[in-house]
Amino acid sequence: MSIQAMPRDYSLTGVTERAVPLDDFGIESRMDGVWWKPTLPRQEMRAFMERTDGPALVHFGLWFVLLAASAAWAVFAWGTWWAIPAFLVYGTIYSSSDARWHECGHGTPFRTQWLNELFYHISSFLTWREAYMWRWSHSRHHTDTYFVGLDPEIQVQRPADLLKIVMDFLYLRSGPPEVWRVVRNAFGRPGPDVRHFMPEAERNKMYWSSRVYVAIIVGFAIWSIAIWSFLPMMFVLLPRFYGGWLHQLLGLTQHAGLGEDTYDHRENTRTVFVNPVYRYLYMNMNYHIEHHSMPMVPYHALGQFHEAVKDQMPPAYPNLWAVYKEMIPALIKQATENENYQIMRPIPKKKDRSAGTASVAAASVDSEWIEVCSVDELNENDVLRVDHGGRIFAVCRLEGEAYHATDGLCTHEYADLTDGIVFDGVIECPLHNGRFDIVSGDAVRSPACGSLQTHPVEVRGDSIFLRVRA
Repeated sequence: MSIQAMPRDYSLTGVTERAVPLDDFGIESRMDGVWWKPTLPRQEMRAFMERTDGPALVHFGLWFVLLAASAAWAVFAWGTWWAIPAFLVYGTIYSSSDARWHECGHGTPFRTQWLNELFYHISSFLTWREAYMWRWSHSRHHTDTYFVGLDPEIQVQRPADLLKIVMDFLYLRSGPPEVWRVVRNAFGRPGPDVRHFMPEAERNKMYWSSRVYVAIIVGFAIWSIAIWSFLPMMFVLLPRFYGGWLHQLLGLTQHAGLGEDTYDHRENTRTVFVNPVYRYLYMNMNYHIEHHSMPMVPYHALGQFHEAVKDQMPPAYPNLWAVYKEMIPALIKQATENENYQIMRPIPKKKDRSAGTASVAAASVDSEWIEVCSVDELNENDVLRVDHGGRIFAVCRLEGEAYHATDGLCTHEYADLTDGIVFDGVIECPLHNGRFDIVSGDAVRSPACGSLQTHPVEVRGDSIFLRVRA
């Protein structure tokens, strides 16, 4: 009698059977919960993470001009054969809103936070990803990238469903369930997966946001009925279906056919070079290993970041053809022969590089205060990790001589905040881009919700001292 292996359970509420064997290193990594990340000198890494509004304002301005121009062409071409290419162009540009949803969700395109939020909510509606729910979903994706039963955004599950992959070039398999999910949320009835990764306190925002989405679509439907024309409906939601081919073409290159259940993004994520038009529409997400390993790097700096760390990465694929000629046979094999099959990428041997985070092991000076470092060791708008008494602290210097300290671990997923960036009086988590006010410790950007404990800091002579609160 043959014994069949238990199938993978990709649901977030089931019991997962880990199908990919783990070696000793993999088991140790899973227990530690630590992702591999590239190493660069701290100041060099910080330069890549710098935020500015200029590039994104130009980028989004051009994108809206292209969207409006293609929409105008489609309106004038309605009723003629020219409507086919016109709506194909419009739908392709419209569907690239998914890349804008993604980047603004990380809060990295703009330095000004309200601009990130504004364009995030616009893009979320266009790509039909309810903003509040998907922010939490994508945070989980970055926490547990391609871990079976933990990551809610595994695009190609095993055994590979080839029909689903093909149908999603027109969003026909993933689209209808997503529409239904928004409708359910609008009625306050989220599915069990949403309840699994989204805090209850955040769900009311999701309900009202979903109601706005549904109301807009209903409004366009009423408009179409009133003028007895399907034309208005061709400009909202439906473009995500008839124009989603490029989104699927590029999106599949991110993870499909690669490893599962590994704490190394080089084993489950790809970087591929694409032409400038695709790179613009995709907002440089073709540099996907770089993005997953350092999500705080803005889209416009990912190409330069790749050049700085490429010796620590598998070789980038030279073009889309190179990806697909390897990926298609792998997916066919997963579907028909061996669902455990995966593409193995060459991982460079570890190289000694300057650590990305400055840190000190502080020693007590008296019963309350510990000496951290000299003032020269901490630059403006930077952070220093302090290890003391089995705890991690983040000592920050704002502009001028303003020194502050907080607990060093994010209250969301306990990432090391000292790997993050300090700007405009906040410190940003390197894992999910949650932000905290450095002076008060308050969480000021989701998915961070709980506040950080703050600790007094003093400058005595040329040294910085920290008093640790219990």
